[in-house]
Amino acid sequence: MNGPRTIIWLSAAAALALTGCSNLSNVIGGLGGGKGNARLVVASLTTPQTNISLTADGGTINSGLSATTPIGTYAQVGAGQETFAINTGAGTGNLVPPINVSVAASTNYSIVLEGEPGSADYMAFGFQDTNALNNAATVRFKVNNAAPNLASAVDVYVWLSTNAIPSTPTVANLGLNQDSGSVAGAPGNAYIPQQGSSTILPAGVYDVAIVPAGTVPNGSTDLFDGSTSFALNTSYSLTLADINATQNNIDVLVSIDEPFQTQNQSIHRQRILRR
Repeated sequence: MNGPRTIIWLSAAAALALTGCSNLSNVIGGLGGGKGNARLVVASLTTPQTNISLTADGGTINSGLSATTPIGTYAQVGAGQETFAINTGAGTGNLVPPINVSVAASTNYSIVLEGEPGSADYMAFGFQDTNALNNAATVRFKVNNAAPNLASAVDVYVWLSTNAIPSTPTVANLGLNQDSGSVAGAPGNAYIPQQGSSTILPAGVYDVAIVPAGTVPNGSTDLFDGSTSFALNTSYSLTLADINATQNNIDVLVSIDEPFQTQNQSIHRQRILRR
């Protein structure tokens, strides 16, 4: 890939920093029977507050999050209708209006804070992290679009860095608040490769390029270029997030989804200008 571009190293495996508190023992009751799991992802990188919390029907399930420590731990919530709110602790006002999510038993959810404070797109949205079970034979990952400043839908390319850029996108025409399981033409659920698929993705460094839908990575007009390390027996999320309100100025948050983490996750980035 020729031409100037910003390469952002996204550390999401052994070098991933783990901070904050665990809430995996919290159980929030529901009316539907059974249990799901939910966590908070702070994809609004201009939100100034620290100690951001996620509550489910009034009970705190995540805390200690911020734009620099954006990924919470999955905590159990009751199946059925749950009201999720994002605030800075008990008795504080919500940062955005609460949302209602119909939680399915034995299913994971990421409640994402997205957009910029004070703007119409500052809101919460719930992504269903369907069928996230880690697999000892392969890397698995999903992609979420929580970046409202993108001007249009995007194509996402993810490939082993020692290989050539693929001829087709990994996730095509991904719109706002869609993921790799809800986008048109999705293969059935969110994580790649699908459970039961013969496709095996080896451990290693993967390149990530995000481009306007219908275009291909070229190193100069890409919306995002970066790399991340993926490990076997681990399922990840790549969450597109606004850096600020400037159109198309986005970042990617990398999180470990399964096996469940016991502490909040921070992302370390190194920015290098490659020519």
